[in-house]
Amino acid sequence: MAKVVSLDNLLASVAARRSEAAPWLGALIDAASEKFAHVGLPNRRIEAWRYSDLAKALHETVKVESDLDAPPALAEACVAAFENGVLDDSKSSYCAMGAQSLRKVLAEKDSPFAGIIGRINPQADHPIINLNTALMEEGLVLHVPKGVTLATPLHLRFNWSGVDAASADGRHLRILVVLDEDAEATLFESHDGAPSFATVVTELSLAPNSKLTHVRLENFAAAARQTAATVGSVGEKAAYRGFYFSQGGHFARHEALMKLAGEEADARIDAAYMVADKRHCDNTTVMDHAVPNTTSTQVFRGVLAGSSRGVYQGCVKVAQAAQKTDARQLSRAMLLSHRAEIVTKPELEIFADDVKCSHGATAGELDANALFFLRARGIPEAEARAMLVEAFLIEAMDTVENEAMRAIVIACAHTWMLRHAGEASHVE
Repeated sequence: MAKVVSLDNLLASVAARRSEAAPWLGALIDAASEKFAHVGLPNRRIEAWRYSDLAKALHETVKVESDLDAPPALAEACVAAFENGVLDDSKSSYCAMGAQSLRKVLAEKDSPFAGIIGRINPQADHPIINLNTALMEEGLVLHVPKGVTLATPLHLRFNWSGVDAASADGRHLRILVVLDEDAEATLFESHDGAPSFATVVTELSLAPNSKLTHVRLENFAAAARQTAATVGSVGEKAAYRGFYFSQGGHFARHEALMKLAGEEADARIDAAYMVADKRHCDNTTVMDHAVPNTTSTQVFRGVLAGSSRGVYQGCVKVAQAAQKTDARQLSRAMLLSHRAEIVTKPELEIFADDVKCSHGATAGELDANALFFLRARGIPEAEARAMLVEAFLIEAMDTVENEAMRAIVIACAHTWMLRHAGEASHVE
């Protein structure tokens, strides 16, 4: 059984962590600790968490599976292997591209990253980011100098298994990626196993004309409880290309909080999620257009079976000065069960008048006409349904340009279909 994580344990850990922090980190931890203590763990009384009650999920007892999938292997990548929330140097090769462990950076008396950590597109009242800031000690820092293009991807591999995956105060990891002007990098982030409770915050700083490709894969076991946030600032003519894939968990939430801070900045997120059993999967995004002539695109596609629950909250913010903004968001969900649930909450907050902004959301079952067409040509019903599900998702998966990463994502989708063929073969 997974351990129960309590607010009292978290607050005690926050106090202990403060006493060990480097001097330059003290003020940051103090501010985050105070704000977290005031708000506590997120629950349905907080509007942004109305459909995802973390406090309730952490007090529920869940059975942890013993048979877990092995984490994916990405050939020719530099690896940062985190085993149960601890960076394992014996399984890692991140030093080859100049990355450093967060533990080492936080221990430095005068770190060059002191003015960056916790200050990229700050989310002052975010309870989970504040908790993570107060307790972070494991993680990774990657700095790509001006004009450098990293030839190989960085694979951030998070794996949770065995008794060490459980903790009374959870595990809290921080990733910092800084791209200087004209730099390029590719980040592959995979999450496997069943953490009893983990928070992962990834901070991205993209300087002018830089480009980051970010593929994020959640292949959790059913008992996993994790909430994560990708917080980014995209500079002038810089580009962020994100692809997210998730199978949910007992509680799985990922937020993409991107600020388009320079003119002609562009952010695009494509996502696919496949959720079954009684799993919960929350995708929440905020695209903050702060200056003129910026663009953003969000396309999320979900397949839900069994008694699963999916949440998509997508917000586009356009500041008064951000004229000529072009922002689009779309959520499409396919329900394979009458017991499955999708909650969609698109939002536009526009304070400029010369913009192009749109949002759309659809939810429905498999196309009966398409299913009849395939069945009439001799294709068995289960296979026909699987083909339609794949066709629904393949457009999102095709946006992954790296062939090896795309193959891993498609393999995860195929495995999901095999495991949940019974739920996908008919509408319950």
